[in-house]
Amino acid sequence: MNKLKLNNNNILKLNNKKYIPFLIHQLPKKYNEFNINNIIKIKSTIYISTEEFNNKFIKNYILTLNYSNINKNCIK
Repeated sequence: MNKLKLNNNNILKLNNKKYIPFLIHQLPKKYNEFNINNIIKIKSTIYISTEEFNNKFIKNYILTLNYSNINKNCIK
């Protein structure tokens, strides 16, 4: 069974896989090279699996996520 959960940083968890949120203008440069199976679009937010990023990027992104406008645009 698929379980969809959002934590307080709007990081999506689906089937034990974590996805970090991006708005369209915030997408990484190599977005078009990512595996399509690791991308989910919900409303205006694009979630990309953490498998596509290195750990340093993920830590830095999560630290800045609280100060971003993305939390206002993610589903609640």
